[in-house]
Amino acid sequence: MTESDLRDAREAVDELIVGRRQRSRRRTVAAAAAAAVVIPALGFAAFQTLGGEDKPAPPAKVGPSPTGLEPFLTGRAPTPDLVHGVWRVDNGTIAIRFSPPDRVWFDARGRLFDDPAIKGTYRIKGDRITVGVTGGSACAGKTFSMRAALPEAGIMRIEPEQWGGTRCAPEFAGVEVLEQVLPTSRGMGNFGFSDKEDWKPLARVRALYGMWLAEGGGHVLEVDPGGSYYVADESGEPVDRGQWSSHDSALTLVSSADSVECSEGDQVVLGGVEQVDSGTSGMQWTVEKNTCGGAWASNAWYLVPDEGS
Repeated sequence: MTESDLRDAREAVDELIVGRRQRSRRRTVAAAAAAAVVIPALGFAAFQTLGGEDKPAPPAKVGPSPTGLEPFLTGRAPTPDLVHGVWRVDNGTIAIRFSPPDRVWFDARGRLFDDPAIKGTYRIKGDRITVGVTGGSACAGKTFSMRAALPEAGIMRIEPEQWGGTRCAPEFAGVEVLEQVLPTSRGMGNFGFSDKEDWKPLARVRALYGMWLAEGGGHVLEVDPGGSYYVADESGEPVDRGQWSSHDSALTLVSSADSVECSEGDQVVLGGVEQVDSGTSGMQWTVEKNTCGGAWASNAWYLVPDEGS
């Protein structure tokens, strides 16, 4: 055997070893706490500690993996307590909100609280979540369903199942991984901006539009094109709402009578609004006035579901 033959043989063995290592890495679906593992075509999985007693729900049914390497729908079956809150599709655009006792909203435009694309009610049986559309998509009375499982705290995997027509269901790419925004999962809460970010003054008002998560988690701020805003806490429910206005790089929030933690007419004035877009859109400001006293006002924020996309 010549030296060339030996070299070719060694290269073939090396390629085989690398291929096996790559396949092994694709089988990895968990990570240490506060770490995230990228799963091809699915995005990363974040972790958090569930409150209350750690009573496992019945195991979910096992469904096929999109890669064919491991079961996709494994873990806890969904329950109202486990799904309650706000979720985002990892590496996607859809946000979902589940609220007691059986309400659900879907939206991909950053208007989950003000004018979601789909409003409805939901019920859970086994690993199946069935949604009955009641408004928001001009197809009230239609239903669609999806199978779901929670392999880790703060992570839910879903598999679209029965659609009531394309206009009556979210446009999922296929199987999806959801991350919990409220209550904030550990992965979402650990995200933060570096000291080297190139913050710049607000260039245009429309850059304020969307749903923003406070750095460190705990609160969501939704700024809507029509002039309304919402602040939700870890419960996923609004604690302040009202009307906003912007002038000379300042953002003013005036609470309405529907606010829970603020009084009608309370103002939060946020001056020197700055934004950054380094793969994730961020926003920060200086608090000039806060008659409501909301601790959330001083946070920096990042756009949901923009983070990690």
